[in-house]
Amino acid sequence: MDTTGEQTELYAAGWDRFPWWWILGENLFFFAPLAIGFLGMWPLGVYGIPVVSLAYALFAFATVGWLLRKHVCTHCVYYDEWCHLGWGKYAALFWQRRAGNPALGFKLTAVYMILPLIPIVGIVVVLFLYGFSWVLAGALALFIVLNGVQFAVVRPRGCRHCKLCDTCPGSAASGRASRERK
Repeated sequence: MDTTGEQTELYAAGWDRFPWWWILGENLFFFAPLAIGFLGMWPLGVYGIPVVSLAYALFAFATVGWLLRKHVCTHCVYYDEWCHLGWGKYAALFWQRRAGNPALGFKLTAVYMILPLIPIVGIVVVLFLYGFSWVLAGALALFIVLNGVQFAVVRPRGCRHCKLCDTCPGSAASGRASRERK
């Protein structure tokens, strides 16, 4: 089964399970920018409560950590298996196989494009409202670089080893033919 619930040809050279070091490394690249964004927007609060950071964390968890896992991962061939981020195992802890709606899940993946924009705007606002800080400017630069590396390097490499790399609508792999030429 692919992520749409249809029978599909699996990429034979794809990994049946990703190694622990891969999962750990990719999770670091995934969560580090979230943590930087959370901390960078910390001053934007009310009565000392970092409401913007908390709202960002809640939004990230609700969409990426909950809705996408239910609607996409429960239909994936890696459901209850060790995929590139371990989300197949995570999804199996909370939902039965095919519990979600994959079409809705792939519409919700737009969150991946929106999520990094929130801290960029938030940190720039902090820099303007609270004064320029080289530390915060450096954190913003690191946030941008880590997101770029995640989207341009880490994620495509993970997708190249996935059993669904040729059929998954969210795949960052460039296709079997170009992979085999490399």
